[in-house]
Amino acid sequence: MRALSLATVFAALSGFVVIYVASWALPTSEFAAFQAYWGLFFAATGFLDGIMQETTRGVAGARDTGRSGTGHPWRLAAVIGGTVLVVALVVGFFWMPVLLRGHAPTGTATAFLAFGLLTYAFQAVLSGVLSGMGLWRRYAGLVALDSGVRLLLALVAWWFGWGMTAFLIITVIGALSWVVILVAGGSVRSLVDVPHPVLTRRVISAMFATGASAALITGFPVFVQSTSAPDAGTVVTVAGIINAVTLTRAPILVPLQRFQSALIVRFVEQRSRLYTALVAPIGAVLGLGVIGAGAAWLIGPWILDTFFRDDLWVPGLILAALTFASACTGSLMVTGAAALASELHRAYVLGWVAASVVAFGVLWLAPLSLEAGVCTALVIGPAVGGLVHVLALRRAAGAGSGAEKTAPENVT
Repeated sequence: MRALSLATVFAALSGFVVIYVASWALPTSEFAAFQAYWGLFFAATGFLDGIMQETTRGVAGARDTGRSGTGHPWRLAAVIGGTVLVVALVVGFFWMPVLLRGHAPTGTATAFLAFGLLTYAFQAVLSGVLSGMGLWRRYAGLVALDSGVRLLLALVAWWFGWGMTAFLIITVIGALSWVVILVAGGSVRSLVDVPHPVLTRRVISAMFATGASAALITGFPVFVQSTSAPDAGTVVTVAGIINAVTLTRAPILVPLQRFQSALIVRFVEQRSRLYTALVAPIGAVLGLGVIGAGAAWLIGPWILDTFFRDDLWVPGLILAALTFASACTGSLMVTGAAALASELHRAYVLGWVAASVVAFGVLWLAPLSLEAGVCTALVIGPAVGGLVHVLALRRAAGAGSGAEKTAPENVT
């Protein structure tokens, strides 16, 4: 587990450095388009992380209970990956011009996106299998390689003055890391505890939830970029608020995303005392959010003023609000992992969908400035979603024994 902890810290720092390098390597308008593309890719991979989460739960459940199902995660990943590839090509044809606004060839960008998502479907399976089997060192290697490749190539691109197309490749290239880890470490068993039709339904259910979570976590800048004029902000630029959202999320949410599998395993093993198991991770995330918000308020503007261009500067109050908002989203990730581990799949999906609907509703409908709308949306949305999860867990806890609690969900 120590190796995974180090790998997640490295992943968070690597993502931060890649964004930082891009902010200097690209003009401001191109940088905003790159961040939107980056957000779109990772929002889509977040959608595919439903494969990882349910594979983790299924493999861990098979180890914990001894049940042997007929589910085939790799076969399912091939079908889902192929479907996502086709969808990405079609959607990219219409939406990529709006997203990139002429700063890169839309056909090339769409092709990279589609291929990256196809390969990530298999990476999600390997991540789930390694986590469910408790092979944390190999999983840590996968996380580190995925991030390290992007970091190295971003530095090379900056050094040689490569442009936007290079950073599009950098965005998706890490999704091939699973091939290296699988070849280097040898094959692994992917036995899950449910039949294939049940696995398919549960993966699709989990993908709806992770898709909603990804829209909220990494896809938010995409919607800000595609729905806001470049001068929409009253205090900061659109590029500045997108950059601030990305930077304040990375320290908390990137490591927590990588720890999702570990959280699911933890909650599977402690289903009899789930509320107690929830206290520590939620407390840690919120505590880190409060401390981080204070630090962002005090030194965040100085960091932006010193290391970033002037048009990306954001005041301390906004940085503090966005940092605490990332902790709110992190808490929602923790409660979501607990709901999934308890096989409350419908509640898991509902919580994330509610959070996303509320957040985007506030962003688009509330009579607020761009900055206030973004900050408010990213606090209220996750709070509503977390409440949905907690209420579902409470109802399940009061329904009786573990088997009785999850019986309705086991057949969905």
